[in-house]
Amino acid sequence: YYNGATVIHNAKNYLFQGSSGYFGARSYANDKYGAEIYDPADDGDYYFRSYGLPSYDGEWGKGEECYVSNWFKGNNPSYSGYVDTYGIFVIPYLFGDLEDVLPDVPAIVAASELLDQKSLADIKADPEMNALWEALLGWWQSDPHEELDLLVAYVNNPPLDFDKVGIFVGDNDYELVVVLDKALHLFKDDGVSLSYRAAYNFGSLPLVKKSLYEATKVAPALEGGLWTSKYNSSAATTASWGPYKLTYFQAGKQYICDRNPHWYGNNVSAYEGQYQTDRIVCDTISQWNTAWLAFQNGDLATIGIDVSIADDYKRSSRAIFTASDFVGSLQLQSDATALAGRSSPQKNKMLMLYKDFREAISLGIDRLAYTQRCTTSSLPGFGLFNSMHYYDVENGGVYREEDVAKETLCIVYGVDIESFDSLDEAYQSITGYNLALARQKLIAAYNAALADGVITATDKAVFTVGTAESNESTLRVFDFLKEAFENLAVDTPLEGRLTLEFDARFGAKWADDFRDGAYDICTGGWTGAAWDPGYFLLAYLSPDYMYSQAWNTDDPNNKLTFNPYDDGDPNHNYSMTLMEWYDCLNGDTEAPYNWSFGVVDNAIRLRIIARLEQEILLAYYSVPLYNNFTAQLNSYKIDYVTPDYNTFMGYGGIRYLKYNYTDAEWAAVKDSFNYKN
Repeated sequence: YYNGATVIHNAKNYLFQGSSGYFGARSYANDKYGAEIYDPADDGDYYFRSYGLPSYDGEWGKGEECYVSNWFKGNNPSYSGYVDTYGIFVIPYLFGDLEDVLPDVPAIVAASELLDQKSLADIKADPEMNALWEALLGWWQSDPHEELDLLVAYVNNPPLDFDKVGIFVGDNDYELVVVLDKALHLFKDDGVSLSYRAAYNFGSLPLVKKSLYEATKVAPALEGGLWTSKYNSSAATTASWGPYKLTYFQAGKQYICDRNPHWYGNNVSAYEGQYQTDRIVCDTISQWNTAWLAFQNGDLATIGIDVSIADDYKRSSRAIFTASDFVGSLQLQSDATALAGRSSPQKNKMLMLYKDFREAISLGIDRLAYTQRCTTSSLPGFGLFNSMHYYDVENGGVYREEDVAKETLCIVYGVDIESFDSLDEAYQSITGYNLALARQKLIAAYNAALADGVITATDKAVFTVGTAESNESTLRVFDFLKEAFENLAVDTPLEGRLTLEFDARFGAKWADDFRDGAYDICTGGWTGAAWDPGYFLLAYLSPDYMYSQAWNTDDPNNKLTFNPYDDGDPNHNYSMTLMEWYDCLNGDTEAPYNWSFGVVDNAIRLRIIARLEQEILLAYYSVPLYNNFTAQLNSYKIDYVTPDYNTFMGYGGIRYLKYNYTDAEWAAVKDSFNYKN
């Protein structure tokens, strides 16, 4: 709540209180003017820091790097060490810019050394330094005040009492007041009634039991380090509230919750008949077959239906099928340096850098066959969003059902809308599978790689599929993908030379390792923000979240131009980077336009969401495979209050769960049921 869509006033200042050093110039300007304004009168307070923080001692090694350095390192992690070694002038050099000023590496080093730790006033006073400054600024700047992006300023963040933070108890103990830096549209059209967004934006408000939290804080081992806390890491350090309390916790193994005798609702008539569960036991069972035996023995309340038993059990009266907002995708490696570093004639990786190759992968996978073989009940998926993503919750507006969303997928998968009687017919025709075109794209990528000298006519193209562990499910997916890749190469120059290998050693760090370039292909996706698809795009555009870390979505040399108003007015043609479009869509305070929820008509926002989805899909770093449906068997011991899934309430959860047997009755019959019926 100190960054993102919902920012509590002074939360960030409270977090960073007491720290000093050279921070980004935007922070300095914002503190001084209340806005990120560059004023030449401040040139004496702004400094140029050429290298990364690890290159300095003392105060120069504290704070944060300038915006441009952070931007580059975030989008190009494999090159981040270059800034520490050669200085910030290496960035335009790597982009192939400023050749007249920076013709070679010695020129980069000399420029970085000359300007390092100089004030902007001193730089401007020296013709040689000023020429370098003007060249760098000219390369970067596209809007006013962007001088701030290249500079730092010394800041001593003062202590801040918590009573200055925008969250406090109101007029009574049951009233919480939250003060935000950016207004949120939390009301319905009547201006009085709270909309769903009030609960949605504050669903994870970080409230803690103050006395316990303070008692579990851990001081930093080194001066200037971060304070940590053991809060919520064991039963003893956890404060429970609500109907249940945590009574046992073993990390990675088991936790147990029992009834909370102190819950106010125990004697409230409104809860009568609800919360029938006395104890909740959650076990971690790594192998599905082990869990399946436990379920058949009556020791588990529910179990997911594995594809290995789907044919026998998916028609059971105890089977439940539920749509989710998760879209399962192939994530394809984007880091050129990492791919080159792991390439050899026996395992050449360089084809992955070619868009035609990534598109060939997308077109060469039969998504229907994938869902039938590798999932129990999921459906083929083609976009970043599915039927569970709502752009207008109040009125039941589903993004995927809108014309602009359907048109986007028709464009991505090459469906000619005009050849059909309606857009709906064209949309329904999408399969994502076109093996003939996929092979043409593969040949085009291969020929381009040959011409570029990054592959030879005898190299084998072997790509690594990485996973957290080896089990029935991950091996099933790998086998399908391996067959698909090898079939893609049939009747092409890569027949017999294109294949996959399996690597299950990445454990809990599988996602971070992929982002760092450790392997080539992972199966992953995102869930969450189902009621805010515009915000959800952050997962595919921001280096803080995206799998394709080396894809620069904020490249000033690669902008998207279109008219979100769709009104033919040339004044409404805007040209921005994908990340800038995202910031405008979500009302970022630094964005040039505010097209956030409640500010502009939903039709404008829909066009922006659809166009960003299109651009992401056409990059082919994320290749959607399936729209996830979960399939589970429920024990005969329990029943949901309703068989109909509700996007807000699910099936009612623990609150409304009903029991058909007492524990004693269940113990006598628990292993006697046939779940095929």
